[in-house]
Amino acid sequence: MKTNLQSRKYPYYFESEIKPNNYKIVESGVMEIVRATKKYQKRNPEQISVLDVGSGRGDFSIQLAKAFKKVVGVEPYVQAYKYALKNTPKELKNISFHHKKIEQFQTKERFDLIVALTIFEHIQNPKEAFTKVFELLKPGGVIYLTAPNKYWIFEQHYGLPFLSWFPLRIANWYLKKTKGVNSFEDSSYSKGYYGMRKFFDNFPCKYEFILPFDQESAYIGYGKKGIYTYIKNFGIALIKLHPIFWSISKGFIMVIIKNK
Repeated sequence: MKTNLQSRKYPYYFESEIKPNNYKIVESGVMEIVRATKKYQKRNPEQISVLDVGSGRGDFSIQLAKAFKKVVGVEPYVQAYKYALKNTPKELKNISFHHKKIEQFQTKERFDLIVALTIFEHIQNPKEAFTKVFELLKPGGVIYLTAPNKYWIFEQHYGLPFLSWFPLRIANWYLKKTKGVNSFEDSSYSKGYYGMRKFFDNFPCKYEFILPFDQESAYIGYGKKGIYTYIKNFGIALIKLHPIFWSISKGFIMVIIKNK
């Protein structure tokens, strides 16, 4: 299903329907967030309020609401937002969704934990967006962020080699010729390891790139076997050897702690 370009009204547009996440991936991903929360905030999830930025169809928000005190999802894409409203279990009373860009979201509430799962590459103005994110985060609060590495050989949305390396004009042509998709712009804002470090150095925080707590979880490669498993395990071993190898990682998990 194709849609009109919505980037004039929202920061993202999509040329295909947002697909639901595999439940095992969502479940193991939320377990990773729970474990990070316990480690870095030293509090039980039942005490923690969560803001899910770019909550999509609500899959992660709904699962987060089963573990955390309260979850607020913010999503600019109207079809995804409506899907989340329609499919949230009625028994979950601690969850709400808002159809907004994060930059436009207004609330007096400040959150203990902000989750930003694979949205960085879709944000046209990340400085403005994360200025707002830090404003919404309590002092000492945590941002749990995942993002693809711009310099991983195979771009992670379309699977094309070197797609994210090219200038946008060339990337658009490449994507149109190979996939029939008109524009790469929506997914073109990713950064590499040093770019992510430089970006968050501008905010009042300390941060850490972390490996998954469960390195066999569905969250980092569900359904992918064979050579993928060897590449994944080899990459993890390299990163354990020296953090410089984050620069060739497929993606990043970051824990970002706002200064008190």
